[in-house]
Amino acid sequence: MKYVIGIDGGGTKTHLKALDLQRKLVGEAWGGASNLTALSAHQVKQNLEHLLTGFYDQAGLSPKDCAAVCLGTAGASSDTSQKILTAILAEICPDIPALLTNDALPILYGNTPSGSGIVLIAGTGSLCMARDSKGTLWRVGGWGHLIGDEGSGYHIACRMLNAVMRAFDGRGEQTVLTDFILEHLALSSPMELVDYVYQSGNGKRELASLSVLCDKAFALGDSVAQKIYREEAANLCEMVATGAQQLSSTEDGPFLCIYTGGIITKSIPLRHMLCENLRQKAPEVILQACSQDAAYGCALMALEKQEGRETV
Repeated sequence: MKYVIGIDGGGTKTHLKALDLQRKLVGEAWGGASNLTALSAHQVKQNLEHLLTGFYDQAGLSPKDCAAVCLGTAGASSDTSQKILTAILAEICPDIPALLTNDALPILYGNTPSGSGIVLIAGTGSLCMARDSKGTLWRVGGWGHLIGDEGSGYHIACRMLNAVMRAFDGRGEQTVLTDFILEHLALSSPMELVDYVYQSGNGKRELASLSVLCDKAFALGDSVAQKIYREEAANLCEMVATGAQQLSSTEDGPFLCIYTGGIITKSIPLRHMLCENLRQKAPEVILQACSQDAAYGCALMALEKQEGRETV
C-alpha cells in the first residue's frame, strides 16, 4: 500500500500522520522536538529518526511504500535552516520525495478547501500568513521573541512581568498580577522574579506559560491585564488585517482566517477582543478555529508532491 507522511515539527514535540493515496489515515505517531530554533541539527536528526523508526514498527508499514514526506516546522524559516533540514530529510528518508515548509502553511491546507486564506498562530510565538488560490504567499510577523511575536503568550507574559516590576518600583499601577505570578512560581517577592527570568535557565515556553494568569486577572477586572489584552488583540488584528489586505490585491473576499495556538485558543477574552477589532478593521475576514492539525496538513502537502502538482 502506497502512503504519504506528514510531520509537524514543534519545539516540544513532533507529530506524524500518514495517509493513503485516498486521504485515509493509516498511521500516527509522536516524538521529541524537531525545531531547529530549539535544538541542534544533531538532536533534530536523532528525534526524527527515532520517530520514523517507531512509526514504521508500530504501523507495520515499509519505508519503500512511502510515496512522499512533508516536514512543516517553524525552524524552516531561514535559508540556513532550510539547507540543514533538507539534508536531514535526505539522510533519514533516502529515495523518498521530500518537501519542507513552515508551520503555518499546513494549517491552511488542512482547514480550507483550496489551501488559500489566512492562518493566525498565537501560541508561545505568533505568526500570520496569507495565501491566494494561485499559491502566492505573504508572511506577517513571526520574527522571533526579540523583534516580533506580538500577541503571543511570550509577548504577553513579558508585558505582565514588566507591569509587576513597574508596580514594585512605584512607577506603575498596582495589579493583581503580582500576587498571581508570585503564587504561581512560589516566590515571595517581585525581586525574586529577576533570578527567575535571567538565572533559572527557563526559556521562552516556560515564560509564555505565565500568560494564562492574565485571563485570571482580566476576569477580576484588573485594569493592567485588560490593557495588555486590549493592546495585544489589536496587534493580532493588525497582522490579520495586513494579510487580508495582501489577499485583496489578487482575490475578492470574504477571507477565511484559521486560528490556532495556545493563547488564542484558550483565552476567550483575548479572542473576543480580536473579533471586535476585526469587525471594525477587517470585516471581510471570517475567523474560524482550527479543526485539522498541522500534521494532517503536511500529509496533504505530501500528497500534492506525490501527485506532481506541488505549488509550494
